Amino acid sequence: MVRLTSALALMAMSCIPAVAQAHCYSIYNGKDELIFQSTQSPIDLRQPLADAVKKRFTSDSRMVFTPNSDDCPIVDKTVAPVAIPETGKKR
Repeated sequence: MVRLTSALALMAMSCIPAVAQAHCYSIYNGKDELIFQSTQSPIDLRQPLADAVKKRFTSDSRMVFTPNSDDCPIVDKTVAPVAIPETGKKR
């Protein structure tokens, strides 16, 4: 009976999805200006972090990440803003 209970408990635990831990990734440039922030990593975390940050951003950039994503507004100053096309011709 103990084995059956243990097996059922193990099966029940395997049905519970793992809780994903969210992080807040922030990239600062050499002037300590926030240039990127997201809950998605901007770099491949399998690579050495300093090298990956320098390759994706500038050589003086640094990454800070915290285990809390509750206060992590998305910031991306790495892309140029797209101009809004005019909707009509001026007369």
